[in-house]
Amino acid sequence: MSSAREKVRIVLVDADGVAPYAERMRRMERDILYPIADGKDQFRIEHGLGYAPFFSDMGNAHFAVALENDEVVGTGVGIIRHALAGGRRVVSGYGCDLKLAVSHRGSGLAKRLVFFGLTEMLRPKNTLFRSWRFSYGAAMRGAKGDVLRSGRGVHPLKLLSPYARLHVYFVDPQVLAGLEADGCPRPPPEIDGLDLSPDAEASSGPLGIVSTAGKKDLRLVSTGAPWPLQHLVLGPRSWNPNLGAYLQASGAAMLAAGAPGPACFALDERLSDHVAWLRARGVEPGATCTIIAWRLWPRLPSFKWVHLATSEI
Repeated sequence: MSSAREKVRIVLVDADGVAPYAERMRRMERDILYPIADGKDQFRIEHGLGYAPFFSDMGNAHFAVALENDEVVGTGVGIIRHALAGGRRVVSGYGCDLKLAVSHRGSGLAKRLVFFGLTEMLRPKNTLFRSWRFSYGAAMRGAKGDVLRSGRGVHPLKLLSPYARLHVYFVDPQVLAGLEADGCPRPPPEIDGLDLSPDAEASSGPLGIVSTAGKKDLRLVSTGAPWPLQHLVLGPRSWNPNLGAYLQASGAAMLAAGAPGPACFALDERLSDHVAWLRARGVEPGATCTIIAWRLWPRLPSFKWVHLATSEI
């Protein structure tokens, strides 16, 4: 009799090759919930009919798809893209969307998916995945923690370590529009930071407001309706003259356009003076995202702040 492990096969496809699996991938992710507002509500993620555009818009995306009896029971995505490290443009590898069907948690499938990805990266003929200067992932904290909790025993996830923790905010645009920027701390120096989303600004317009509707929707459990987030994607190097002014202008622009909300943005918790400035004005984070770094070559250098646009998490 074949084992459960033998029943699951993993295939690697590019963005065009996702189409035959897209509906089954979407079906799997419906059962995965993420808490917000200290557990007061939850949401599920929907990656749209094609599934791939959210990822392929960020760079050269490849998908590991785990199948059991032709049903999708796990996924993982690797994207080759760019970042700004201390103001210098470099190639990076973004590992994301590692998720398992509820029925396969604790089965060792997460380990298999990660090993599969590492094997593909290290193939001698695979120059695509050897072009980056560093590699990283982003994990939203779920009801039972983030993806690192799967790394028990001898597990490739032990080669990952938390690199930065981002506060994720969900704020009514009217609240942002009412902010007074006076007294807001100055942006941190660009040379001290790692901007993982430098190209989000170019595709977002002057105020850096992005919607992922249709490509990645968050559906609230409480209402069953999509959460019409507007992502404020600009990082510290583009806060002019400061974060408060950027948020105020973004909130005013959303109100003027009649754009639905809330506004969503992320802030490295190490920017404690900015976090405190927002808290003093009643603006609190609603979720947590951990930036995870590989502890293998190529190694992620040390920086004092990290920015990742919430439209790319």
